[in-house]
Amino acid sequence: MRWSVNWFLVATLVGCDGIPGEQAPAGADDPEASSASYPLQLVDDAGARHTFEAAPRRMISLVPSATEALLAMALDDRLVGRTDYDRMPELTDLPSVGGGLQPNLEILVSLDLDLVIRFAGDADLATAERLTELGIPHFAVQPDGIEDVLSIIRDLGIITGASDAAEALLSEIQIDLDDVARRVATLSNPRVAYLLGGDPPWVAGPGTYIDELIVLAGGKNVFDDLGPLYAPVSMEALLDRDLDLILLSNGLPEPPPLAHVPSAVLPASVEIPGPGLGRTARDIARLIHPGAFDERSR
Repeated sequence: MRWSVNWFLVATLVGCDGIPGEQAPAGADDPEASSASYPLQLVDDAGARHTFEAAPRRMISLVPSATEALLAMALDDRLVGRTDYDRMPELTDLPSVGGGLQPNLEILVSLDLDLVIRFAGDADLATAERLTELGIPHFAVQPDGIEDVLSIIRDLGIITGASDAAEALLSEIQIDLDDVARRVATLSNPRVAYLLGGDPPWVAGPGTYIDELIVLAGGKNVFDDLGPLYAPVSMEALLDRDLDLILLSNGLPEPPPLAHVPSAVLPASVEIPGPGLGRTARDIARLIHPGAFDERSR
């Protein structure tokens, strides 16, 4: 039986590996970047420097996690378009440009945009080049690890003049992450794999936010020695890893050869590394260490 895989997640996360070469952290060399005064400069995750003369008023985000962050900061009035993956009630009446990768440029251009938030990496260089040719500002983000996600939220707050909202959101996320870490600090570390599906199945490796959340939640990612961020592995490799728990991407069944290993399906929100990061950590930790979240553990 062939096992389905979330190819959008694979394409966006595996393909968004950035532009080769050393890159400055966003805003790291600009002391004014932390203020809301314009003009300001930021370096994006593709290593490009941007100058913002004013807060953008007409935006689209091609990155679901960035879209959710903008909504969490109450900036839905700035969004004038969406992708097919943005099904939030606030956005359903907006025109869709299709996918986050290879969007419909004709529709995108018609939106008279001040800013496009796009994926960094090599998965869709043509869109970045075309946006530059058309003179449409675009800011690249790469939500690989937890710190990347937090940095993106902070940068979006700076760009939009909503730093206070961004910092409040970051504080909420950090409180949740700290609470999870505290609850599991003295517990054992079960051996865990996160499967995205596929035949052979894809797994999350080191440097991914999923790997970092498994560790934060008191588990050990058995594929923390994987080379790429995400990659397919053989069923033999999975069987050899002496698993205690399999975490499954939403809607996926457990592979029959692994039926003897306990498994759990995570909500679809886990695969959007955005403002729900703290809740995701708690969801994973509850599966790895359910006893850490009963009333007595508070």
